[in-house]
Amino acid sequence: MAPELDRLLSGSLVDRISMSDRNTLHLALFTVRKSKFNLTLSAAAARPTLILSTDSSPQGLNPPPSFAMFLRKHLRRARIDSITTPPWERIFNVNFSALDELGDPVNLRLIFECMPRTANLVLVNSQDVILAVLRPVDHSVNRFREMLPAHPYIPPPVQDRLNPTECASLETDSLLGELTDSQLSGRALAGRVAGFSPILGQEVISRAGPGASREQVAEALRILCLEIAAGHYCPAVYYDGPWGNPLAAHAVRLSHLPVQVLYDDTYKAVADYSQAVAAIDRFRQRQQAITKTMEAHLKRTQKKRQLHEADVATGKEAASDRLMGELILAWIHTIPPGTQGLTLDNYRDPGKQVYCPLNPRLSPAENANLYFRKAKRKERKLGSARRFLQEDLDELAWLESLLAAAGYAETGEDLLAVEREYHQRSAAEKTSISEAPPAAGMPGKPASKKRRQQPGGPAGRKTKKTLEKQESLPGPRLFRSADGFLIASGRNNLQNDQLLRKAGRDDLWFHVKNFAGSHVILSKDGRPLTPLAIEEAAAVAAWYSGAGRGGGAVEVDYCPVRQVKKIPGTRPGKVTYSDYKTLYIKPADPSHLKIT
Repeated sequence: MAPELDRLLSGSLVDRISMSDRNTLHLALFTVRKSKFNLTLSAAAARPTLILSTDSSPQGLNPPPSFAMFLRKHLRRARIDSITTPPWERIFNVNFSALDELGDPVNLRLIFECMPRTANLVLVNSQDVILAVLRPVDHSVNRFREMLPAHPYIPPPVQDRLNPTECASLETDSLLGELTDSQLSGRALAGRVAGFSPILGQEVISRAGPGASREQVAEALRILCLEIAAGHYCPAVYYDGPWGNPLAAHAVRLSHLPVQVLYDDTYKAVADYSQAVAAIDRFRQRQQAITKTMEAHLKRTQKKRQLHEADVATGKEAASDRLMGELILAWIHTIPPGTQGLTLDNYRDPGKQVYCPLNPRLSPAENANLYFRKAKRKERKLGSARRFLQEDLDELAWLESLLAAAGYAETGEDLLAVEREYHQRSAAEKTSISEAPPAAGMPGKPASKKRRQQPGGPAGRKTKKTLEKQESLPGPRLFRSADGFLIASGRNNLQNDQLLRKAGRDDLWFHVKNFAGSHVILSKDGRPLTPLAIEEAAAVAAWYSGAGRGGGAVEVDYCPVRQVKKIPGTRPGKVTYSDYKTLYIKPADPSHLKIT
């Protein structure tokens, strides 16, 4: 990459310097050909990257970090002289010609150490004295390489590995060392040759063939090193499938990876790969965040369910308390005062007796009334506990459906739909609690707040921005079967209900059996449906469900839309259906059917 960047950016002027986060530096450059570029240097410890693009720089931090302020002071309007890299090291040296505070020319060098865990950005002067460092490192972290201002810059230690340009002339024992046939792996070869990564070592193993001997692996390594020494590069980004995720970006041809997209320049391949991986990382972080929130909500609801189940069990004791009260009244003439308890014949179940504990300080009649009061309290508790328990079960089913939807989400739009449904329902529940009618004769803030929330009031008035935000909700997933039939899949429970309302009576409705999942509608469009279209729609329903994507066949129920009924008063997406058929089918990625 360094020669490509040097050829493209030599002579460029630094126009703007910003940092979008604490680890990412953006340099807006004007080239001698009056082109604009954005050079992004990300020193993130997990995934350091260098990206050169024509996109404008993102919004910078405000206030900017001290490192950005220092670079603005010394590199603003500076000119790039060259971009170099030490042999076989992931380090970029960006050499600048700038002017100091007195207007005298100075030479500065921005060093980008692009190694995971230790990635860093360092600005040094012509004497290799550190002027500024993004991530300072003192002796408590590294005793041999202190990275502090006013300290001399010490390069990373030289790799104790073979030079790739010299490997072509080495014998097998010198090339592979003490590695035996069973020890040959991509990671082991990466530890032998400088500049090699495990994925490049795996390419050598793949080229040597299955069950290759040491000599065959050594010959494949020599051929690959000859390609590198001769500069026979083939920049490409490799994917795990035609519509899959990126696996790697490399300048050397990797024949063992399935799908590749070729590029003219290595820096373009690396930029596209890095941006795609960053988007996947952001998606996964967002997915984990919403999943964590809903899992915490699920745990709270499960605790409420346990409490309400205990209340239901207590409430069911009302019949026993009422029976003991009735027995005490029936046998009151035989109960002496001060009795702590006695066994009475159960006239409702002849031949059986019931032991009735009594309070010796109360009369038999008062003990009977005490049991009747307990029975009434438990009956009231039983009614409310059953209602609350049903609400808990409904909420648990709703949360499990959202967790399943978040689990099989594939795009940011899928997660947005899940987030919107979750926050809308959570906000509605909070609003219903806060808008509970106040006690009679207690005017004041609750009533005035309620008036302010009326549809015509200031809080209830919808602004243009609110309406635009509501209109920007993503629509359902749309697919086109091989036979040309339209297949729609809801991203959340709200869209599932919308699809059901808008579908034709003779369209087919699909849903995976006994699992949370998306509702899928197969539109007839006035034509008879084909078995292939039905199978593809069932595969879509299986793919977007909580049944998993491990490859095993799942049961998918389908029936005409007219046989699907929404249950009144229940959560979104909850339906009943009849006269259905079941299809056993394996979940299949429907990306090739998606309508873009």
